[in-house]
Amino acid sequence: MALIPENTIQEVLGATDIVELIEGYFPLQRKGQDFWAVCPFHSEKSPSFKVSPSRQSYYCFGCNAKGSAIGFVMEYENLDYPSAIRRLAERVSITITQSEDDPLARAAAKQRAQLLELHSKAADWFHDYLMKGKEPDARNARNYLKGRGLNGDVANRWNIGFAPANGDVFAQWARENNYRGKLMAASGLMSLREETNPSRGLYSRFRDRVMFPLNNDFGETVAFSGRILDPNAKTAKYVNSPETELFSKSKIFFGLDKSKRAISKSQSVIICEGQLDMISCFESGIENVVAPLGTAFTDHHSRTLRRFAGERAEALLCFDSDDAGYKASIRAYRSLSSTGVFVRAVELPPGEDPDSLISTQGVSAFRQLIDNARPFYHFQIDHLNESLNINDPRDRVTFANELAPSISIIADPVAREAMINEVATRLGIAANDFRNRVANSVKEKQRLSTFTPGEQVTNFQHLTVEDVDVRILLRLALTDENTRCWMEETRRDALAQIQIMPCADLLTEVWQSPPESTKLNIINAYLTKFPPEKENAIRDVLIERFANLHLEDAQRALLRLRIKALEDTRDTTKTMATQPNLSKSQILDFTSKVESQRKELLDLKKSLKNIAISKA
Repeated sequence: MALIPENTIQEVLGATDIVELIEGYFPLQRKGQDFWAVCPFHSEKSPSFKVSPSRQSYYCFGCNAKGSAIGFVMEYENLDYPSAIRRLAERVSITITQSEDDPLARAAAKQRAQLLELHSKAADWFHDYLMKGKEPDARNARNYLKGRGLNGDVANRWNIGFAPANGDVFAQWARENNYRGKLMAASGLMSLREETNPSRGLYSRFRDRVMFPLNNDFGETVAFSGRILDPNAKTAKYVNSPETELFSKSKIFFGLDKSKRAISKSQSVIICEGQLDMISCFESGIENVVAPLGTAFTDHHSRTLRRFAGERAEALLCFDSDDAGYKASIRAYRSLSSTGVFVRAVELPPGEDPDSLISTQGVSAFRQLIDNARPFYHFQIDHLNESLNINDPRDRVTFANELAPSISIIADPVAREAMINEVATRLGIAANDFRNRVANSVKEKQRLSTFTPGEQVTNFQHLTVEDVDVRILLRLALTDENTRCWMEETRRDALAQIQIMPCADLLTEVWQSPPESTKLNIINAYLTKFPPEKENAIRDVLIERFANLHLEDAQRALLRLRIKALEDTRDTTKTMATQPNLSKSQILDFTSKVESQRKELLDLKKSLKNIAISKA
């Protein structure tokens, strides 16, 4: 049973413009009457994701993702159906009156809202503690930030906070605000002292750390990243919230909610390692910048940046010059290049990061490094030169094996061939030998990337409507009011005729329970009742290009379906009449049936012709 009333769903969809909705997540480009973007649900190089304002739906010609505003929010934000509707309802200021028949869904929606509220209020509390706290640890944190060049205005703009060294202080705040232990554990702000013994209680996850709120694309706080003050402390420099209902480390960039417009405008993005680097760049006027959480970089990160940066996306990797930074840059390069992003490397002086460089030498020095950034494979060769001897035959083999995967990712064949020749010349090896190594890397990558766990958008079987007449009837049933009314009037007789047709199962379902009208919001709400594979099959029909169709086309389509079904029945009867050992009466019976079916076919074909004449 649906938790949210049908009329409320229709109201929400009617108040939602899908173009405006999706542009809130990433930019769209208008082409004719539709809008296009790189698909958010799979890796691609050219935009194949279409948003149709006339149909209030989206469709990807690459991965076949499709749906209404509800379906988009479900897929993009990984929400269940009721939560997606609530998100849309909040956006258009519609109050949802819930029924009482789905306690699990209601509880999940309630918890999500509570978690968002908790994170927002916790962020404000950490910020107030940093800015107003009189305790020694708060003063130390303020001094630390001042030493890093972050004044009070910057701390206010980024809502930077501080978690007290004594975790009981934060725990006391949670109790005073009636946040129960179960919710605190679900948020990741507190953790069980012993996983197997909840009676031991909870402890504050973040202690004695500068707190950076982690926001989703909308600017909602969904997690935190805490930085230690003492650079010599024998503990992790950054501690992030654990994976929760709201937060997945592989899907969040620090600062993207602030920098996404600059990334879209410049079609480029600077990728730094830390939050302070990102803030320092942004506050210095370099706004097309983000920071992953630590050095982890995923394909989801790459696709996100590709969507915002557009078709000519460029990424500038600005990682530390140490071994860990190099390995992180290799992972990021391979992921970004596979999505069609051109990658350059910003080569920082040893021991420097963007924050320290801007602080000591000014933003112009950092801008110069950005302007001088080289294609990534040049950077990779220079780095390998530091540990390998290019004059040693064995090291040349290692060089080639290290570089081949990086070159193999480059999609443009002309660019790839040029790089193959250049690398082969620098290494002093035959171009053809290196070309073969690159080709082998391509094959290996294809073998390993057949399936990527956790990245698949859908796992249901793809259903298609093969019969053209079924597609015409489905299309008109959901887009033409005259056809919809005719189908309701002829439902009983028509169902008796089409239910026996294997190709018309989906049509039968629609004919048995048609929508209330053909208005867009009602149709989009109606389609969400179907399982995903059936909803997608119908949406395939709705986006298909047909000539102008009318009621007469539906009537002809039904007649053609009846003719095809009767022809199949007649052919079966003829085959049965040729069986051996039939009695004379059985033969006569089959012959009579064939004749009867022949006459019925003639009548149907005559009716079909009459409809065509009447329309003409």
